[in-house]
This record gives sequence, C-alpha cells and structure tokens, in this order.
Amino acid sequence: MRERVATIVFGILLSLYAGGSTASADDAKFRFTNNTPETIYMNLFSRARHWNWPGSKQHWILNPGQKGTVAAGACQPNEKICFGGGNKNGSRYWGDGPDGKKGCANCCIHCGGSNGWTLTEHSDPPPRPHTGTIDDGPALVPVDE
Repeated sequence: MRERVATIVFGILLSLYAGGSTASADDAKFRFTNNTPETIYMNLFSRARHWNWPGSKQHWILNPGQKGTVAAGACQPNEKICFGGGNKNGSRYWGDGPDGKKGCANCCIHCGGSNGWTLTEHSDPPPRPHTGTIDDGPALVPVDE
C-alpha cells in the first residue's frame, strides 16, 4: 500500500513539475528598412532590466537601403524592449539611440510582439510602428564593435 501511495504522489509531483507555470522565454522581433544615406548601428534594450541585444560590445549593422530583421531572444513575458541606433560618428541617432539612453516615443514593443519601422533621415524619434505588412528582409547578423 505504501508503494502505491508513493507512486501516486510521485506521479502527481512529476506532472505538476512538467506542466507547471515556469516562466517561458520568448522573443520580440523588430523589422527595419533603412531609408537614410547612413549606415546605422543597431541595438535592442530592455526597459525592465539592465540587458541589451545582441550582446555586450556587439551591434547589428543596417546599411543604406537595407531591410533587415533582428530579435530580442529569450526576453521575459511582457518585457518592454526598445530599439536604438546611431551612425558611426555619433552625430545622428534613431529610436533610443546607440546607448539606449536617448528616450523615444514609439520605438518599443513588448516581448512576444513584432513590429516594423522605416528609418528616415528626418525622424528622431521615428513614426509609429507600421500597422500593415512590411518585408522582413534578411535576419541581420551581430558584429563585434
């Protein structure tokens, strides 16, 4: 009888662990079209914790006329993620800026979301995210600084 009770309790605990409410990692996808003559060095920043993507001392490069997609992988549910970028000499910025400290009106989405922006020469901060479909472009590859 003891073995049967132990087996039942073990089965209940195992099913609770397997189907329990553990936090799951998600991502936030950002799609960009660079309609500027500038090469833009892009990062994503968490508003909830000291975290950035693609990582410390890395960024994505979005060349003039290029379309591309980047993701904040393994973000926390409902975490607010913002994009920021700047040109090489730091004279221009888009969104939250290359260091994530400029502030922006419409450059953030929540973890699990997906939006796209067309970056233009005269939009700091950028216009509201696109509501229609935009071409994702290729996934951008992070590069070291």
